[in-house]
Amino acid sequence: MDKSLSRYVFGQSATECLVALSLLVVILGSLSGLLVPASEDSEKLLKLSRQVVWEKVRDREKTQVSGNYRLNNYLGSVIGLIDDLVPVELEGTNLRMTKTNYIPKFGMVRLTDSWEPKHRDGLVKRPASLVINNVLSGEVMETIQDGLGRAFLAKELESDSLIFGHIDPDVVPESSIRER
Repeated sequence: MDKSLSRYVFGQSATECLVALSLLVVILGSLSGLLVPASEDSEKLLKLSRQVVWEKVRDREKTQVSGNYRLNNYLGSVIGLIDDLVPVELEGTNLRMTKTNYIPKFGMVRLTDSWEPKHRDGLVKRPASLVINNVLSGEVMETIQDGLGRAFLAKELESDSLIFGHIDPDVVPESSIRER
């Protein structure tokens, strides 16, 4: 190849690269006014979505709960049967989702444990219904216990000392009874 021709080709290539790079810089420079704020807004929405879905106490304006997920669809009937046999009020609507009208992008979900009691009576009734000794509590059993305790001189057998199926709700702090 001729030396003058190779200089011409090299000069043509260098000129085309400089023109292309200049156009790329101009395009990116003009779009940076749009891209940088859009990227920052998206990052803020993503952080907000994470914060909202992981809040300890659910904010009803920002999130909603649902039971429409595969595990609940498969096991919901089994949990329903258990709940019919033993009244423990197990909930299937425990999928926390961000509301799309509050956070339009980056919808997040979190499977929460919503089986905690919602009121003070639930602290006693739910565990008591799962304890077999709860069947032994009642006036008839208390009379039998008091009789055995007096007959054998054993205060440990009396109904004041040996309480079948007793659950103390005062060991659970009030903050754990709220809806999550």
